[in-house]
Amino acid sequence: MPPDDAMRHSAKIISGKDWSQILVLRDDIKMDSYPGWHFILRSVHEITGWDQHSLVLFSVISLFILFCIIPVFFLKFPESWLLSIFTISLIDPGWIMRLFLGRPYIFTMASLIIILLIWPRLNDKRYQLSNLIIITIIAALSVWIHASWYFFGIIVLTFLLAHQWRAATLIALSSVIGIFLGATFTGHPVIFIKQMVTHFFLVYGDHDVERQLVGELRPVIGNYIIILTAAAVLGWRALRKKEIRSSIDNPIFILAVLSFILGFFTRRIWLDWGMAAFAIWLALEFEQFLTDNIDPLSWRRLKIAILSAAIFYVTFTVDAGSRWSLSRPMDYISSEDPKQAEFLPKPGGIIYSDDMGVFYQTFYKNPKAGWRYMLGFESALMPPEDLKILRNIQKNFNRPEDYEPWVNKMRPEDRLIVRGSPDSKPKIAGLEWHYIALNTWSGEKPKEVKG
Repeated sequence: MPPDDAMRHSAKIISGKDWSQILVLRDDIKMDSYPGWHFILRSVHEITGWDQHSLVLFSVISLFILFCIIPVFFLKFPESWLLSIFTISLIDPGWIMRLFLGRPYIFTMASLIIILLIWPRLNDKRYQLSNLIIITIIAALSVWIHASWYFFGIIVLTFLLAHQWRAATLIALSSVIGIFLGATFTGHPVIFIKQMVTHFFLVYGDHDVERQLVGELRPVIGNYIIILTAAAVLGWRALRKKEIRSSIDNPIFILAVLSFILGFFTRRIWLDWGMAAFAIWLALEFEQFLTDNIDPLSWRRLKIAILSAAIFYVTFTVDAGSRWSLSRPMDYISSEDPKQAEFLPKPGGIIYSDDMGVFYQTFYKNPKAGWRYMLGFESALMPPEDLKILRNIQKNFNRPEDYEPWVNKMRPEDRLIVRGSPDSKPKIAGLEWHYIALNTWSGEKPKEVKG
């Protein structure tokens, strides 16, 4: 089970609710930020009748296949892509794990791969129009599915840095048209674009220290094994007496380098775009070697593919560090459990928590429940006064007294849910505490004693 967004996307479909009925939101958040992805999941649900668990599986499998299958249609030696993924699974297995999270950013990564593989055709007048249409469609779908408008600005910047003026201009033109088309698909283009821009600045602009951001938005020190791998590939290229400049003076390599640098500000850029670019660059290096040394009709190609696939499967499916077993279904909070129901919010209540995991797991298990969540999938979407309370809790490492403003505003139907071991009752005053699930406590206002 993925631990986060795949769960809430699937649960939202089963709930049949708008986010305003699920979360306590800021006044300027008016609509869904992922209308396209929810349209796809809703369509699958209506056709198949699948529950939230099956929709999560669909998300994981379909997006992983989408990302992995695209280069097969563009490479002369598709096994070079398998060699690339296999190599990355050895040097950065955490990145491969991101491809199994079932989140719509993987669609954006797949879109990037298409652009990086077709861009040389933009300099050929015979293919310009068709490829401009492809990029426009990609931009429209990416914005509609993932609201990733800023992604195309980085692509254009990359092509400018590579001195690919024609390609940069054409990609910029197609992207702008595609972004507006994608926003139009939502039915409320002006509101959607305004919310996309507002959300972007809210996410990155409202925190005191970096650790208050979710993990993927924090800076990354840098994966220097990637640098060593790139140096080794270039050294291998030199030993084969191949020109090195053409391998690094191109948009694909430059995007990887630019993303590596921007990763020092936010790791999301490196993980989603830099690593995808590096994977394509590595695949093209492998393809050139195969082109120079193996006949396209040789049985050796089949041997390479089978051996690479087998090694990749064995190395990646092993439960090293409990990377798979820790993702098993959790001890969820469920309103259908009589032992837990008494200590969960009443209809119209609110779950307060400083842990997003509480939202993901509880909403996933209780999509139709009659309560809302103060903290959902993005803290910046909270009302400003509640966001301030959360930031104080995070800044002071969950100091009990920082929960007091929430405790004071809680009603009898509300609950404060926090994590903690069974033998360590929370020291947050003013609430009655009940241990309700694995490392989970629920606090409620003390019941009035009737005389």
